[in-house]
Amino acid sequence: MASVHHGVVYTKKWVVNLILDVAGYVPGTGISDKVIVEPSCGCGAFLTVIAARLADDAIAVGKGWTSLGNAIRAYDIDSASIETARKAAAESLMKRGCPAIQARELCEQWIVHGDFILDDVPAADFIVGNPPYVRATEIDRGKRALYVKRLSSVTTGCDLYVSFFDRGLDALRDGGTLCFICADRWLQNKYGTLLRSRMGTDCDLVSLVRMHGVDAFDDEVDAYPAVTTVRKGPASDHLKFVNCAPEFNEADATTVLDWLMNDEPELVGERFEAFEIDKPAGDRMYPLGNHDLVRFVSQACERLPKLEEAGVKLGIGIATGCDDVFLTEDNDLVEPDRMMPIFYMRDHRRGNDDRRRWLVNPWNDDGTLVNLDEYPRLKTYLETNKERLSRRYVAKKNKAAWYRTIDKLTPGLLDRDLLLIPDMAAQPDPILSHGKYPHHNCYWITSDEWDLEVLGGLLMADTTRRFVDALGVKMRGGTLRFQAQYLRLVHIPEYIQISDTNKLGLSRAFNEKDRALATKFAEAAYKEAME
Repeated sequence: MASVHHGVVYTKKWVVNLILDVAGYVPGTGISDKVIVEPSCGCGAFLTVIAARLADDAIAVGKGWTSLGNAIRAYDIDSASIETARKAAAESLMKRGCPAIQARELCEQWIVHGDFILDDVPAADFIVGNPPYVRATEIDRGKRALYVKRLSSVTTGCDLYVSFFDRGLDALRDGGTLCFICADRWLQNKYGTLLRSRMGTDCDLVSLVRMHGVDAFDDEVDAYPAVTTVRKGPASDHLKFVNCAPEFNEADATTVLDWLMNDEPELVGERFEAFEIDKPAGDRMYPLGNHDLVRFVSQACERLPKLEEAGVKLGIGIATGCDDVFLTEDNDLVEPDRMMPIFYMRDHRRGNDDRRRWLVNPWNDDGTLVNLDEYPRLKTYLETNKERLSRRYVAKKNKAAWYRTIDKLTPGLLDRDLLLIPDMAAQPDPILSHGKYPHHNCYWITSDEWDLEVLGGLLMADTTRRFVDALGVKMRGGTLRFQAQYLRLVHIPEYIQISDTNKLGLSRAFNEKDRALATKFAEAAYKEAME
């Protein structure tokens, strides 16, 4: 944990104290008879406080220093950080009266140069810390393969901290507590599916203090952190959740700790909201956010169908793997029936709706590739670019299909009215389109049951943003990802449940691009469908 290059930043002391308090590692409770593990100790931000608390507990019950050799185990892969941590922890002990030689010997025993995920770890009563945040693609491939083989909740797509969670839960004794400050993405994305499933089997997600934007570290971080507490044992039905504003501070942490330790159902502070959330079943994503947001999304998920269950079809536009070749503004580049008009979201956003682009289409209507010998101009054009096209992964997998696009075309899509939604936006912004095939930077929606103007009004409303906000992974600057995996989590009323008044209002709002009006009628539609 020596540097940001290892995916590590240092945790502020008040946050360390909050984590240890939430975990229950408190002097006077017998912690000198327990085992605590710090899986990625770095330069000792946690370890110095742990050593001080352990010393205070041992002094209170009259335990000798030599009896504490197995009370702590800390790991790190960086030898320079380990030396710094040993020195800092030893100084922490000496301040409490531990002789220098014994302090150094204890710290030599406590701190291990090794990989917490792969090494043997003692059975622990507490596992606490700040696991390094390293994206899946940046993990050494050999180690990543070992992590996947060893751990039941880890796939090749998991960021590193998921392995720390899973290994930690394996090492916990029954009744033991794990408390990390790290990203909470696993609660709301695909790679967290297996870990979410585990929360209902041999362990319980007890509480989550969401600290997005809070000044919790010594360095600025990209990942959105949360203090996450998991207990080894049967799962409960509720999660104690705290949604913190960026201004959340040490004084607030003291108040939140009191709330976490008692049975009060909710508490609203100036810089936080604390309330209980009904846990979703199985591996479903957790709705997280402010109280009103979570309540709305939870109730709609319980009472209304998902988008696709309500008669709506959706998908993503075509990815070519080489837009420079497959997209053109020359409508006479190859044979006319090989030229397909394409909707390019960036043109729309830049106000260039009159700009025309075409897809050079290598596909037959039945999903097979065309015979190039039947299209001389297409053949000449593609063969001129064969070297570039053949370098793509999709072409290397099937050399005979070197001229295919990554995606096949969805039959009949060009002839349908479509709602197109940009992949990334601050708000849902559906656009009604006809006669153009969508490019891969947007998602398409269509329906045989819905009037698409009514559906467009419903989807542009703030109610849709609430689902993506509560269930989707956040990006910097408030941008949301309107990917298919999140759109499929949006629950809406059935078309027949919406009154004519609300249908007319939604259609009007869509045509006038009035989001506030759309939200007014969408909220009315949700209310009448959920009553």
